[in-house]
Amino acid sequence: MKRVGFAVVVVLLVLGLAEGGARAFGPGLLPPDRSRMAKPGEQVAGEPNMVGDADTGWRAKEGPQQSFGIPGGTTVNALGLRGAAPVEPRTGKRIMFVGDSTVFGVFVADRDTFVSRVGAALGVEAINAGCPGYSSWQALQAVRGRLADVKPDLLVIATLWSDTQGADSSDAVRFGGARRSLLDQSLAFVLLREWVRTVRWGSHAEEVKVGLSMPVAPSFRVPIGQYEDNLRALAASAPQAAFLILPSIRDPASGKVGDFRDAYRATMREVAADLGAPLADTPAAFVGTDTRAMFVDEVHPTAQGHQKIAEVVVAALK
Repeated sequence: MKRVGFAVVVVLLVLGLAEGGARAFGPGLLPPDRSRMAKPGEQVAGEPNMVGDADTGWRAKEGPQQSFGIPGGTTVNALGLRGAAPVEPRTGKRIMFVGDSTVFGVFVADRDTFVSRVGAALGVEAINAGCPGYSSWQALQAVRGRLADVKPDLLVIATLWSDTQGADSSDAVRFGGARRSLLDQSLAFVLLREWVRTVRWGSHAEEVKVGLSMPVAPSFRVPIGQYEDNLRALAASAPQAAFLILPSIRDPASGKVGDFRDAYRATMREVAADLGAPLADTPAAFVGTDTRAMFVDEVHPTAQGHQKIAEVVVAALK
């Protein structure tokens, strides 16, 4: 017993020295980010087209929108969805898409979003429930909350990029009141995790930092384990579900992002296979395409890029 006690003391001493050294000589942890914290219905600071939301933290502001780089602007309905409100009484099949700004369709006109194109191609009512900045956690809260009455026949789940962003705490902690992980409060652990990720993914590993030699992010907005749980919960919220892996500007070269975000893509593929759900795997479809013609920036497609996504989705759903 004395040896066990001695070993415990030694381990605790080593961990304490590691943590003390990291805090003395390493960068600090990212401080709390309250930039998008707003009361329900109040404008989010610095975001004129966003208002606070009790369930998700924020949502698109109802009414005409002349922002988001959309040619001619767009309209957001009372549910926070791009376009007209769901048709009642229903006249046919209804598909709802959830995700972030790529799903919402920043930089492209209403008729050019892949959501609109899929609806037209399949002859169904296509509901655009994407919102700039939304993670899978936020999409799940929206589906369970203000979008509960939409009741789509099919839910297409396309959350990805926002989930992988570094943050001071996860969305479940920041907006949902969950308890913050003790590991996320350890600078030594965070630095070790960053080193392991760099070794695993090479020079293209995403540096989750705020500027050069500035604080490191202790968490992802949605850690990958929670990401899988959210995907499964979203799929269970509708009679049928399908998954959509969003493309990146790096896909034309290799069909891969080339950093840890490929692990999130792999998780979606695994969940879709396990559930036997349709999967629109767009990265392969973008291999060999003209990057400048397909993307505005790293993750936002042009109208031509949206057309390519729509083709893959339609093929998967048919």
